[in-house]
Amino acid sequence: MAERKLSDEEVKALLEGLGEGLIDLEAGAPAKKEYKKYTLGADDITLLGDLYTLRIINERFGRQIRNVLLPMLRFAPRVGTLPPKITRFDEYSSGLDSFVSLATLRVDALKGTVLLVTPPRLISILVNSFYGGRGESQITRSTEFTPMEERLIQIIIEGAAATLTDAWKDVYPTNFEFLNSEINPSFLSFLDGTEQIVLCAFAIQLPFAKQCVIEIAYPLQMLKQIAPLLRSKVQTVGDSSDSNWTERLREALLDVTLEIAPRIAEPSIDMASLLQLKPGLTIPIEAFADVPVFVGGQSIYKAKMGEKDGKMAISIV
Repeated sequence: MAERKLSDEEVKALLEGLGEGLIDLEAGAPAKKEYKKYTLGADDITLLGDLYTLRIINERFGRQIRNVLLPMLRFAPRVGTLPPKITRFDEYSSGLDSFVSLATLRVDALKGTVLLVTPPRLISILVNSFYGGRGESQITRSTEFTPMEERLIQIIIEGAAATLTDAWKDVYPTNFEFLNSEINPSFLSFLDGTEQIVLCAFAIQLPFAKQCVIEIAYPLQMLKQIAPLLRSKVQTVGDSSDSNWTERLREALLDVTLEIAPRIAEPSIDMASLLQLKPGLTIPIEAFADVPVFVGGQSIYKAKMGEKDGKMAISIV
């Protein structure tokens, strides 16, 4: 229905009523309601739940990072996984030492970066143990790493990137690649100070020294892209097939003995002739042009009758 416009008389009467106070200004107005302000892009940590899935990923990483440290320590250390926690980046970085290994890794699928923090004491222990020492070692420098320490740091970074890629593959397949490294948090350009991070810590327990902690910092905004996956309590199971078992099963199946039964003819005989059969009597037969070959009671192949090395044989066609 088309809207009707007010006439001049109606408009005049309406204005007079408003001017004289005969018409309530609040008439027809909606009831007042209180609204809660929401800032788009705010760091709402409730979207990630209790980070159950990230805990599982950390457990996988903790088990596999031992293989990275094994060649340098000459034994597989125990790695304890600490619960993830959410904090502001400036609060975290203010607690870091002025001399520490800081590596930035690019996460392709999530279009972001993560921070890998390795304490210098662990690096000194790895160098000492690698060259036959007892393992415990004091940090002799506070401004730079030696070339040998730099090489071991690179091994740790490459191993951690590969381990993270493998730990994430069943949840959200992505690649972790090394971008750059720093030794002073003041020169680190990872996030703005007010942004929040999800901090994951892994305690390396050593029998001859105090434990060392490797930390991985994920930007909270980056993880929000996959918040439903991180809240899920049900995880998909990846390809966990055992290739050795599959090969052994295949070899066992190939050793199974099967009987092959070529059926060269199917002669027919009447009952009277059957009753007259005696040893020595000959029944003429006509061989099939195509001999069916039965395996396990099922006709599998067709063959031709022939001879090889003076013996009757069949040729699969």
